[in-house]
Amino acid sequence: MRYPLLRRILAALGALMLVVQAPAPVAADHGGDSIGSLLRCDRPVTPPRCTSVANDMWHFIYIDPSMPPELADSLRQAMAEAYDPTYLVLIEQTEITSATDAIAYAGDHGANGAAGWVYCPPDSPQGLNSRGDRWCQHQEIHFNLNTRYSVFFDDDASRDHITCHELGHTIGLRHWGNPPESDPPQAATCMNADTPNGPTTLHQNDRDHIKDYYAAPRSTARPQRRHDTDPGAGTTGPGPDRWSGFQPFVPSSDDWYPEVRFRGMRGR
Repeated sequence: MRYPLLRRILAALGALMLVVQAPAPVAADHGGDSIGSLLRCDRPVTPPRCTSVANDMWHFIYIDPSMPPELADSLRQAMAEAYDPTYLVLIEQTEITSATDAIAYAGDHGANGAAGWVYCPPDSPQGLNSRGDRWCQHQEIHFNLNTRYSVFFDDDASRDHITCHELGHTIGLRHWGNPPESDPPQAATCMNADTPNGPTTLHQNDRDHIKDYYAAPRSTARPQRRHDTDPGAGTTGPGPDRWSGFQPFVPSSDDWYPEVRFRGMRGR
């Protein structure tokens, strides 16, 4: 070529364009679907269902007396083992209060197409967080004990799977490998859909998503509260900062919280 200098300049410009146009890696791309709210809760579907996020890292659960003992134990197992390695603090309450995040019910709802689902009632405390996701308290977790879905409740492994799965929807976890909620392939996680006797715990990707979404700002360790070591701590009601979003909640008094039994249960 008669103009070697011009050729070198053009080659350098072309390389620069390639660098500029190359997509940057996505931060915290752990695989699977990230956490977020999904679907409107007022859709005309049966049963009514939607996925919301939690409003902070403290997740208070009330287990209604309609829950059979074995199913209640599986839910406690999920609280203690599947979600414990994250920044979330899951605590069982002995009564429903304004601080309650999710309420677990069980009953025969007929052959309505679902063994379990989560719903945010229109009169529940709810709003949008800084990410634009709907947070909701007093979410309802429903387990359908109709005989059509008995395969989801017949043994410990099946109950462990479905309780871990529905609990995940109360904090914004979505399905793996079940369009339109997500894209395949499936992973070894309780968030797989329609898999009785499926995995009974979360995939590490799920836990990484939880840590990213509910991380304690400026902290590498999960904050500890009195309830983490003293399950008998009582309360007279929620504190005003209970609705403050995702900031770590450090109360000025230990008396703000609902009475709790324990964070969860390891083993049966």
